[in-house]
Amino acid sequence: MDERPKQPIIYDEVDDDYMYSTEYINHPPALWSSVVTGALFGRSRRPAPAPGPVPLRALRVCLGVRLGYDSDQKTTVDQWVTYALKHAGPDLELDLRLGRDPICKHPERAAHARRYEVKDVSRKPPETNADDHSPHATDDEDGDDVGSSCEENFRGYGEYTVLWGVFSCPALRSLRLGACRISPPAAFSMPWLEALRLTHVPDEEEHVQRLISACPHLVDLTLEACGTVTTLSLLGNTHLRSLALRCCHKLAAVAINTSELRSFDYRGAVPGNSFLTMLGSSPSIMSFKVDICAVCVGEATSEEELSTLGSFVQHFVSTTKHLHLSCAFMGSCFARLPAFTSLRYLQLIGHVPRDGDDPAAAAAATSKILCQAPNLQTLSLLFEVKRRNPNKYDPDEYDYDDRSEGQLLDAHLLNCNKYDTLDVPVASVAVPSCLRSRVRKINLLHYQGGRAQRTLVRFLVRNAEVLEKLYCGFAEGPLWIQKELKREIERWAVNETTSKEFR
Repeated sequence: MDERPKQPIIYDEVDDDYMYSTEYINHPPALWSSVVTGALFGRSRRPAPAPGPVPLRALRVCLGVRLGYDSDQKTTVDQWVTYALKHAGPDLELDLRLGRDPICKHPERAAHARRYEVKDVSRKPPETNADDHSPHATDDEDGDDVGSSCEENFRGYGEYTVLWGVFSCPALRSLRLGACRISPPAAFSMPWLEALRLTHVPDEEEHVQRLISACPHLVDLTLEACGTVTTLSLLGNTHLRSLALRCCHKLAAVAINTSELRSFDYRGAVPGNSFLTMLGSSPSIMSFKVDICAVCVGEATSEEELSTLGSFVQHFVSTTKHLHLSCAFMGSCFARLPAFTSLRYLQLIGHVPRDGDDPAAAAAATSKILCQAPNLQTLSLLFEVKRRNPNKYDPDEYDYDDRSEGQLLDAHLLNCNKYDTLDVPVASVAVPSCLRSRVRKINLLHYQGGRAQRTLVRFLVRNAEVLEKLYCGFAEGPLWIQKELKREIERWAVNETTSKEFR
């Protein structure tokens, strides 16, 4: 029987609108840092004959906004980290996300958000000694893991610097840093670290590269919104199996040792021809994700970019079995893909207008992609909602508090017009061979209806002759419209034995 005490779970979820309200500013909730500190250090205060505490397995700190200039707040986080390092178990996970900014954010929306920031002009950045990186010592005993979820009282836009003790803890296996400055020592090595994730790290490119190079046994590496990194060398990371590069806008060249690489995830603008250098044995990529971020490039993609994208994808065609493709308009950027002969699972993510000038455009683009996947078995479509202008902040899309309840109810996305003509637009679209003879499962996620989406779904379902399972998850809206869309899809299915599920 396991005598270990249960891990305390502490949450402080505060709605963003409430957090910036006058009520919150004048009457803030109790400081959760003291609650977390008490829970953390109180783990060892057990009366006899209680069993001894077990080592700490994980410390996760997720703050609502970036850490401020208050030195006491930073000292508190230092104490938590120091305790975790001192009482770490054999496989410690350390997660410091000191801010929840979006990975990629429109400049105009960021300017809008800054109008609501809570600032204390009386505070000044504390005087610090650049050579002082010593942790704050504690004398508490070992125990199980403690998670700190969200500390909304830490406000402002200061920067927290990670303690140097993190870079010398042999028990550390997983390290996640968000909105932190790493400033690593001049010489260090972390051969024991297996997973590293850096998000909104403001350090110079040299510091980021030194940290990665000091971890030769990394298995999982993720870089998100690291705006200073222009080149990245992973040739010394021979154990790397999973790599994710998301919205590092200045990143222009990556060199990878592909001996063990199995998963690659890219999000950003269309990469250039010299973006990727792959050395080592032939890669055996099983999962490949490409997201052409509309925030980075907008909705339009030039002919040259389409050609470059095909060259980038060519690196992964031979062994990929799971492929995720995302762009502003579903499938529009990927009509010139090379053949994925090993592909078994495909997910397409993007916007398909409910009504448009060319309702067959999505069906035509999807058909071209499916023609390059002759052995496909599972197809998933995630229908996203398009902003009115992806390169311009529109407060009507975010400021829901200014809308009445009736306006919100009328803003649902579902649409089903029985007078729409759905068969004529796709009469000239070629039916891929995999759709007729291979595809066993189709998933429709956030399905909204409308002429264009219904045209695409009808084309797929009516030509999936060996379909075994069909799943459809509707967007929010009136139940009677959902039922109409459900009955319509059921009529389209040509295989009477197809199992259908609607949510």
